[in-house]
Amino acid sequence: MLKRNQVKLALTILGAWLILAAAMAVLPQLSSLPGSEPVHDYSRPIEGLRVRSIQPGELEITWDAPAGAPLDYRLSWARVGQNFPAQHDQTGNAFPTTSSHVITGLDQGERYQVRVRARYDGSESDWSSPVELMVASSSTEPTGPAAALSGPPLDLKAESSPNSVTLSWSAPQSTGRVSGYQILRRDQDADPEGQFQVLEDSTGTSATSYVDNTVLPDRRYTYRVSARNENARGSEYADVEATTQAATTASVSATTPVSSLAAASTPSPAPTATTARQDSQSLSQSGLMPALVSERDALIALYHATGGANWAQDGNWLTDEPLGSWRGVTTDRNGSVIELDLNRNLLSGYIPAGLGSLPHLKILRMSGNNLEGPIPAALSNLSALTNLELDNNNLFGSIPAELGKLLNLTWLDLSGNDLSGPVPTELSQLTRLSVVALSGNGLTGAFPWWLSELDDLLILHLAGNEFTGCMPADLLTILIEDLSDTRLPTCREALTTFYFATGGPQWQRSTNWRDPDSPLAQWFGVTTDDVGRVTAIDLSANRLTGTLPPRLGALIHLQALDLSDNKLVGPIPPDLTDLTNLSTLYLGGNRLTGCVPAKLREIENNDLATLGLDFCR
Repeated sequence: MLKRNQVKLALTILGAWLILAAAMAVLPQLSSLPGSEPVHDYSRPIEGLRVRSIQPGELEITWDAPAGAPLDYRLSWARVGQNFPAQHDQTGNAFPTTSSHVITGLDQGERYQVRVRARYDGSESDWSSPVELMVASSSTEPTGPAAALSGPPLDLKAESSPNSVTLSWSAPQSTGRVSGYQILRRDQDADPEGQFQVLEDSTGTSATSYVDNTVLPDRRYTYRVSARNENARGSEYADVEATTQAATTASVSATTPVSSLAAASTPSPAPTATTARQDSQSLSQSGLMPALVSERDALIALYHATGGANWAQDGNWLTDEPLGSWRGVTTDRNGSVIELDLNRNLLSGYIPAGLGSLPHLKILRMSGNNLEGPIPAALSNLSALTNLELDNNNLFGSIPAELGKLLNLTWLDLSGNDLSGPVPTELSQLTRLSVVALSGNGLTGAFPWWLSELDDLLILHLAGNEFTGCMPADLLTILIEDLSDTRLPTCREALTTFYFATGGPQWQRSTNWRDPDSPLAQWFGVTTDDVGRVTAIDLSANRLTGTLPPRLGALIHLQALDLSDNKLVGPIPPDLTDLTNLSTLYLGGNRLTGCVPAKLREIENNDLATLGLDFCR
């Protein structure tokens, strides 16, 4: 009887094993059956973006719907030469649920760029490549010499030197009269996303050449040129790429008059505002423009770019009087411009890149105006600059990393604008800074820790931004009038909150956790890097109780967090997903409840599976 039962048991086990093996063999084919859900790459950008404009002030957008059924799309647009909106709630965004959308209320006759991305549950795709188109206008097409321009400039070419790029082209094939050309530029090394900067909205002349003297050596640029008449910009443009040559030891002084380049046997009269412009134009067409334009020409370009005719005060500007007599301009004994003070003077328009051609400028003040557009990277050429004050304007885009070259800078005020993106780490090279004001923008990214290493820093304003992480406690000794509005704790405060939330007084070991004078690196279980950022916490088997506080997510430089084998309860705060540097996370051996944020599964070393909890968003 015993043997018969053993045989039956063996046959039963063998049958179960065969059924399981058959099921495992079939599983790989199940994903191809109707109704099964395939695996999609949700990061792939949208394809087939199409744009047309039939109605005045409108763009009709369509695109190919991706696989994977996105929740919706983010459609973003901006005028060519301006940045796409950085924040979701800014003008220039739409969130359609279908693969088409109509944008209304656009500026007629202007060229716009459009891009789109898909948004999924907890993720989103990469941006599509931008598509550009001119918005239809309701004005009737004129006839005669002012007829609309239909074609792009022809045979666009570029010749480069270390500090300049000379563009030349032929007029477009059109019956319209050209009144000027729009010149755009993209720095391929600094802006890989395809944003163009407006160098000239209109050159104001039919001359078919242009010299850009605000470039950097050994740099790749893309230029875009379109024709203009009195009515609108041409409907098409031409592109050309240029790579500047590597820098050499030879240079041309920015204060050298343009007329000195031409050989003369008799003394030349002193250049005037009128003759300087004429000489500059003729040299530009012949390709003999020096590496930097004259200071007078740089100021003239600034006047036109910022609506000089509408300034509150513009005494002596554009006259032949010495530059030191122009309103707001201060010069040294050699006649070089050392200070430019145009605060609250009703400036509008944009800051021209040519402003970087004032090599002796020490103080630049343009606060309280209506300036728009990006901060030109060419300002990094102002190596003598000590004060850069551009606050309370409407500047947008990112802070140029090139400003980190201004090693003499002591005063940096960019507050009250619409700047976005992170604070460039290159600014940490500005070790002489005593005033840093970045408040009232939309800056993001990790809090700039390098600020705590500036020995001369006295005043710091940072409110009104969206930084993440925690602040160094060292900054509390600096005059931070808006500290309460930064909404960021110090790292010491974040750890103290964690201490009390997890029953710190009853921990088995808590050396120095209550000592206000001990550096964080001497607190039990805490490891920091050379600048005091918390990189690891190991409090495993230390009798922790209570719940994990959300403020733990402020320690964004954490690489390892081990809280295993304690008596923690409650949920895992979603704020832990902000710890993007985390490579080790151990929470096992606790009595946590709720669900585990799915993003935490990406951490290389974790024991989340031992918690027995479901994953969630």
